[in-house]
Amino acid sequence: MGALWVLAALGSSIMTAQNVEMNRRAGQEGFRLNMWRMMLSAIFWLPLALLQNWPGEPMFYIAAIFGGAAMIVGFTITQDLAQKHNGRVAVLHMPLKAMAVFAVWFVLSAHAREHLMTQPLKIFGIAVCMVTMMVALLSFRRHDVSWSSLKAVLPIVVLYGAGDIMARLVVNRDLLSDQLVIYLFMVSLSSASFSAMLLPWRPKRELPLVTPSLMRAAGWAAFGSTLNQVLFFTALVLGPSPAYVSMLALLAPVWLLAYHKLAGVKDDASPLAGTVVVGVAIILMVLAA
Repeated sequence: MGALWVLAALGSSIMTAQNVEMNRRAGQEGFRLNMWRMMLSAIFWLPLALLQNWPGEPMFYIAAIFGGAAMIVGFTITQDLAQKHNGRVAVLHMPLKAMAVFAVWFVLSAHAREHLMTQPLKIFGIAVCMVTMMVALLSFRRHDVSWSSLKAVLPIVVLYGAGDIMARLVVNRDLLSDQLVIYLFMVSLSSASFSAMLLPWRPKRELPLVTPSLMRAAGWAAFGSTLNQVLFFTALVLGPSPAYVSMLALLAPVWLLAYHKLAGVKDDASPLAGTVVVGVAIILMVLAA
């Protein structure tokens, strides 16, 4: 299980970078793109979900519906930030969310408290890793970060952080393969449904709801985000703490930098900051084992 959650978290970080870059290139308005991608995801998961044994606990469905609603806000904000600025600004919420989830999970989980309190050097090392990765991320390109961009991602920190903790609490790791399919179907369905209900108040109402370019972008976004969600939630449920997955997701800006270098895209991000993030991620994986 230890190796699996790490591999899944690393895969999720790669897909996060791919999703952000693809959405930025598509140049589509975030709300409509999110609605169509979640509808397509729900259609994909539906036949698989019907084959599973559905849980009887109401909290399972409450958590999934909350996660779907959070995605409306989160994806719309990150997509608009990526379009207006760049992919790194769109992932600024990750270190803030990781630290918030780490603190809340420490309070909620007796096992986490026992595990960490008996190893004070480990908890100190993890805290240093979190702070170092955040500083390194903010140092990628200092002019990417402003007070307005930080304020813009704060709702994502709260909503995504709460969604991560709720998912960890309700998805049974022993029934992961069955419950994850149902959970992701419910998340996709609720997100698409809430988006449809909010259509009269959507941003940029002058834009058409359906265009060929929008549907192509939504199809690719659905494919990428579906794979990302499988990897992310697998790591979230199997990992020692839900915060660690978000910490390894901080490798996403590093993958973006590597892609830009290979593709010959002009990028003045700091290779040194990227190296620090990779090094600290490796230390974190060792400490979290």
